[in-house]
Amino acid sequence: MSRWERVVGALRSRVKAIQAVDDPALKTFPASSKYLLAPALRVLAAMYGSYSSTRRFFYRQGMLSPLGLPCPVICIGTFNLNGGTGKTPCVEYLARHYVTKHKMPTMVLQRGGGTVDETIMLRHVLDGLSVYVHDSATSSGEAKDYLRDNPEIRLALLDDGMQNLALMRDLEIVAVNAISPFGNGHLLPRGTLRELPKAALRRADALMLHNVDLLAPERREAVARQLTSLAPRHTIFMQTQMTPTGLRSLIPPTGSLDMSIQSGLGDTLPLSRLDGAAVVCLVGIGKPETVALHLQRLGAAHVEGCGEYDDHHMFSLEELTTAIRRVEDLQRSGKFKHVCLLMTEKDYARQIDLFAAVFSQVSASPISSSGEEGCSGWGAYVLQAGLEVVEHDRRFSSQGATLNAMLRIAVDNFRRRSYMTI
Repeated sequence: MSRWERVVGALRSRVKAIQAVDDPALKTFPASSKYLLAPALRVLAAMYGSYSSTRRFFYRQGMLSPLGLPCPVICIGTFNLNGGTGKTPCVEYLARHYVTKHKMPTMVLQRGGGTVDETIMLRHVLDGLSVYVHDSATSSGEAKDYLRDNPEIRLALLDDGMQNLALMRDLEIVAVNAISPFGNGHLLPRGTLRELPKAALRRADALMLHNVDLLAPERREAVARQLTSLAPRHTIFMQTQMTPTGLRSLIPPTGSLDMSIQSGLGDTLPLSRLDGAAVVCLVGIGKPETVALHLQRLGAAHVEGCGEYDDHHMFSLEELTTAIRRVEDLQRSGKFKHVCLLMTEKDYARQIDLFAAVFSQVSASPISSSGEEGCSGWGAYVLQAGLEVVEHDRRFSSQGATLNAMLRIAVDNFRRRSYMTI
């Protein structure tokens, strides 16, 4: 690593530390961070806020015109740059529901940075359904042309598009991470807010409070009250969580080095495999601590590695082999019922070729395991999980009725704007 890279890395670490705390907590920071870096970030945040407000004003006054797509558009976005809001799982959940229950072929249009892993993951988990996933390289104009050429597509889901004002939407879903809903209260780059929560929630047609299972009931209710007080009275409110559903082995079955089978994954295993296990995590997601909490709830005796890498991190071969060596060391210690390496579906999707190449060779090792019951070798798994609605809006009779109401609003708004452009 060059000297310049070390300087940039140190500066990035300091900025992240400042973004994680409020103003009173800065008293404990070094003088250079407290008196130089933090004030500079506040000035930049004020400039960013002014730019965002001016841009939104231009769209609101008609000086800039958003592009309308020839079908209803449901936008799933957030006001906080920090991950863990459940935007992409919500997109998967809605796409699956509207395609299977309403027979509506759907296009997913992704926005925001670092969406390659989400694109690959969505294409994989929604394979076989009438869902067409386009990454952030697809412009709004290209999406419009695609929809005109494919009129059977009747719905568009805009992933991470809340600040993408250039594209018209018919329903706005605001996703909020219950663990840290407002960050430190500051806009980027002093904090992690893309826009002020009050302004964002004022535009919400639906509000999704995510990761509620990781909060104490009292804290959960307090956050819910605070959010709903900022949103319009008509806003549809849901509470959601990520629910682990199973494990897929990264190590091919015994006797097979063909990683093309089942998209490069081996056996499907129950979550009970993690009970009493030591788990080395290789995760680069927005809120890695949520993975550790889920693993502990599943009975893992030891969890390490969560929080070492940033969201969308591209793992090097050295980082992967270091994690494997750590797993092998824990396996040799004999202290645990089982030892494994674990990553999320998003991590796996980001670098399928790397993991396939490495674990096809690992499968030849006598101390590794594809997950067969009774095998003493260590394992390497992808943790599979899905969005679960744990509490729907009580103004509707059921979860399905809530989702139907959201679709009805989007369709009605689309028809209204289509009529106005005739």
